[in-house]
Amino acid sequence: MKTLIYDYSIILHVAAGILSLIFGLIAMTTRKKGGKLHNRSGLIFYWSMALIFVTTVLFVILYPTEMKYHFFLTIGIVSFYPTFTGKRLLKMKKKMEPKWFDLIATYTMLISGIVMIAYGIYLQMNQPEAMAILFLVFGPFSAIQAWGDLRIHLGKKEIEKMHWFLGHAGKMIGAYSAAVTAFCVNIVPRYMPEGSPMLAYIIVWVLPGVLFGIVSAYTIKKYRRKFNGQKPSLKSKVALA
Repeated sequence: MKTLIYDYSIILHVAAGILSLIFGLIAMTTRKKGGKLHNRSGLIFYWSMALIFVTTVLFVILYPTEMKYHFFLTIGIVSFYPTFTGKRLLKMKKKMEPKWFDLIATYTMLISGIVMIAYGIYLQMNQPEAMAILFLVFGPFSAIQAWGDLRIHLGKKEIEKMHWFLGHAGKMIGAYSAAVTAFCVNIVPRYMPEGSPMLAYIIVWVLPGVLFGIVSAYTIKKYRRKFNGQKPSLKSKVALA
């Protein structure tokens, strides 16, 4: 019975992963943000990421002692958290009024980040491997992101103009980055040459986050200038050309 549930869950997990990669890209690249294509593809992306998270939790329940599923669970939290909060920001256009479930999501992300850091340190001290380094990379990222959101929820951080748009864009790009990272962690190593150094695997797993981080920073900077009525610099014009 356990094997049957696992097999069907894997099918759903993979199907949701493919849908998230396709429709997430469509949502990000549509020129008209808020249009039908953007909204519908974004909705498919959201529910695909939700299904990925649910099936990941199921994997841990089925095989609670396997470390790879511990890592997949934390990555599932890292990927679904910005998806969830990015969508929630669309409900807070007029005023930041987080509900109780927003706070639960943020605290869950914060705890997950702390656990990843502790797990990474433990593994590094006892059985150093690539997984330990990944925990130590994504752990601080998760904790920092959650802490920033928590400060906003608690009114400790100033809300900028068009916060909902900028936050939505940044978080959804981050969520898509996590989806690509999960794909790289699961698929790419199978096709790498035998005997590849650990550094090569780490680069493959971390590179998507770095690249999409640059894309996110550029996108937010561009729209922030637009909302603040600033003209793009010569450097920005060249980049847009």
